[in-house]
Amino acid sequence: MKNLCWLIFFIFLLGCSKDEIPEKNILFKITDSNYPVSYKKLTPQQQKQKQEEFEKGQITFSLIDSFGFVGWSFEDDFELRKQLYEKQFSDISNLIASIKKYLFEKREFTGINDTSVLVPQEIDIRFANFGGIYTRIDSTSYNHLGINFGTQKIEGLEVYNSLLTISATAEGIHHVFGHWYPEVYIPSVDKVNIDLAKSVLTGHELTGYDGWGKELSYVISETDVDDYRKIIYPYINGNKLELRVCWEFKPSHWQVLIDTTTGEILLEQDIASYLH
Repeated sequence: MKNLCWLIFFIFLLGCSKDEIPEKNILFKITDSNYPVSYKKLTPQQQKQKQEEFEKGQITFSLIDSFGFVGWSFEDDFELRKQLYEKQFSDISNLIASIKKYLFEKREFTGINDTSVLVPQEIDIRFANFGGIYTRIDSTSYNHLGINFGTQKIEGLEVYNSLLTISATAEGIHHVFGHWYPEVYIPSVDKVNIDLAKSVLTGHELTGYDGWGKELSYVISETDVDDYRKIIYPYINGNKLELRVCWEFKPSHWQVLIDTTTGEILLEQDIASYLH
């Protein structure tokens, strides 16, 4: 009787169309205990405590996010920041070295365990007089230094949305925008290789809305999946932030991320800009 039930169920599946069979989002279960590296969300009290610890020893306008890292913050105190620009500097190399030291000392919050990976992609030095309040000593004197360290890369894979930029004066760093992750694990084998990922996405319908609330849809074609790259994606899964290794595709004006271990589609979003 038990075997008969299974046979009936199997025949039912064969008779169903693709749309009638509920699609499973997960192709493979995670069997590697090291994957993914994850960070648990803090309670409001823990987040407040982390903020206090981060602020020790340095005037900063940066905020700690709900996972304990330096987040993107535009908090500011104009009058206080203006005072920080009073002191001028000429030794740019020394200030950059002190910035790297600070990021390492605050590694619990910045994720920087090795300063040798901090290679400035762009350096912006300037003198701001705040409407004539400050007078420049000479042409080699500045009172602001901005550094773009680019995005974090692990074993050649870019960590998505990990741009790290610093804003500093001779008084030290007062803005840290973004952070890097202290630990990332990349499985040695992709359970979902690129061919399987392409087959999963080809024919997949993407849906969304434009800036006027009009529903949009797009069906991914074979040519849409010709261009791809592998990245590390910080994925918020409930009360955890998980560092997932993904294939990234950009069909038309959409972005799709599919986990290389489980086959889950973790992100599908319309990246077009709609003007209101």
